[in-house]
Amino acid sequence: MAKFTSLRALFVTLLFPAIASAASLDDYYLSKFGPQAQLAKALESVVGLQSHTAERCRTDLYRSLKRDFAALQPATKKALASYITPPTLSGQTSPSSAPTFSSTHFTIHYTTTGVDAPSLTDANANGVPDHVERVAAVFEEVYSTEIGTMGYRPPPVSKYDVYLLDLTSQGAYGFTSDFGAPTTSNVSVGSYIEIDKAFSDPMFTVHGLYTADQMLQITAAHEFHHAIQFGYNYYFDIWYGEATSTWMEDQVYDSVNQCYIYLPDYVSVAATISLNAGLNGGSEYGRWLLNRYLAEQHDTQTTSVVRLIWEKLGTLSPTNSPKTAAGDLQMPPVIDSVLVNSYGSSLTADFVGFAKKIYARSWSTHLADLNKIPSASIAASYSAYPVPANLVTMPHYTFAFYRFVPTVGVADLTISVTKTTGAQVSVLKKVSGVVSEIAANVGGATYTVTGFGSLNPATDEVVLVVVNTTNVDNHQVSFSTDGSASAVTEPTVSTGSGTGTGGGGGGGGCFIATAAYGSYLHPKVAELRAFRDRYLLTNAPGRLFVAAYYRISPPIADVIARHEWMKSGVRCLLLPLIFAVEHPVVALALLLLVVGVSVRWGVLLLKGRGRQAVAL
Repeated sequence: MAKFTSLRALFVTLLFPAIASAASLDDYYLSKFGPQAQLAKALESVVGLQSHTAERCRTDLYRSLKRDFAALQPATKKALASYITPPTLSGQTSPSSAPTFSSTHFTIHYTTTGVDAPSLTDANANGVPDHVERVAAVFEEVYSTEIGTMGYRPPPVSKYDVYLLDLTSQGAYGFTSDFGAPTTSNVSVGSYIEIDKAFSDPMFTVHGLYTADQMLQITAAHEFHHAIQFGYNYYFDIWYGEATSTWMEDQVYDSVNQCYIYLPDYVSVAATISLNAGLNGGSEYGRWLLNRYLAEQHDTQTTSVVRLIWEKLGTLSPTNSPKTAAGDLQMPPVIDSVLVNSYGSSLTADFVGFAKKIYARSWSTHLADLNKIPSASIAASYSAYPVPANLVTMPHYTFAFYRFVPTVGVADLTISVTKTTGAQVSVLKKVSGVVSEIAANVGGATYTVTGFGSLNPATDEVVLVVVNTTNVDNHQVSFSTDGSASAVTEPTVSTGSGTGTGGGGGGGGCFIATAAYGSYLHPKVAELRAFRDRYLLTNAPGRLFVAAYYRISPPIADVIARHEWMKSGVRCLLLPLIFAVEHPVVALALLLLVVGVSVRWGVLLLKGRGRQAVAL
């Protein structure tokens, strides 16, 4: 009972600052940095469920904190001030007081005392810890590949600063921190990198799957490319920044292959997670696979499509270019411009090609790692015919696969399709593992698979690929095998639908949360949208719940938005849900403890009543 009481106290302590500051962004940043974030991890440890791995990157979190810092309460600013400047390492009085080691392009900052100190082993007795020299050597390898071989522009600093410190309390491999938004028309900014001092904790090595040195290598490759990105344009769209930095890990250190563990977070749910969604359950890291497709499709010995995309971004300004909800530059128009002007392609064509390649698995590079790429996730499978009309409604920049299993009762299969203008379809046939594409019949509304009934149902299949190739939600495709069709409706562009945001995710806005927090862009609202897209819209009961919520919530949200006292109350009511979304392991542990204690009390109560009955 004492343990439960202490856990309850921890839980209340963790939530109280968020309740007290629920009127602003303070609660969000306090939950991500400092004591509150550390308490969440401590609670996981207390209940024995600390099985998480480290965050791949916190670059956007730090960029967002600096952007929002002026809007925070004075007490919050005081608590988080150390997170917006270069770090003061343990045992040091300022960032500049720490010892340093310089290589050709980098200055490595470290300390010899306290929790931030790396291993001080100095085998060559030159006065510099061997690990510090290894860090410098790895970053020089990264520089040589990304700048020297691949041709990216170096960051706009004379020598780049890298800080070694203990990041286990933050649960992050590292991050790249900018020097602040540009104050002139120049969009390029400098930055510095903070990485963990050792990468030896199991959270970094994914519980022994990788070595600490491998984690150092790919973190250096990942974070230094963020430094390059800030050098091109401070206003880069975070999903593509993370996708490119993760892709770069495999370009520099191909043998490590840790980037493949993020693919299930995107490939398996690509029907609900938009290509250009913001930070969404780690799927932004899994979206690196798009860059592999573009490189395989378009790279030559002298050109790199991904580099050209970043170079194009470096010529743009948010004053005259489409922006995301956060004010950054939308990447789809940038990518499309490069594909059209440099390769005679388009984002529409390549996104459809990307979807088909995910199904066909016809990758032409990194063939030894092909088995690490997840197979396409099939949205529905049909083996009884005819198949009546099915209506598919898709979030922006998503794709899905529908399987038709051969049967001897159907000699030839004809698939009829109707669609809105932004939807594209393809029909693929797989025979003995070989995938080919079925051309549309005259008119483009039907596809006939001749000899369908003679295919082997154990190994062969036909797949309909449906793709929303636009930044507009709710494009539709109707398909059937009996010629019937459901009516399709061209989507309307509306505020908060994800259209034009580059980071909105699928579906409409979270009306009540938006009213309570005052903005569709509030990070808490973004977390709820991500939870909806990832866990509710991916299953039938969840979709029914969301549909019911959208029917009843707008008028309620309208009332809430007009009354400050209601906003505060709703924010407090939402806190347990948001806490569960942010800390699912902790929430589950607390739920199990509460259930367990309740059951125990119930049993004791029943026993007590039983004894009373016997006594009577």
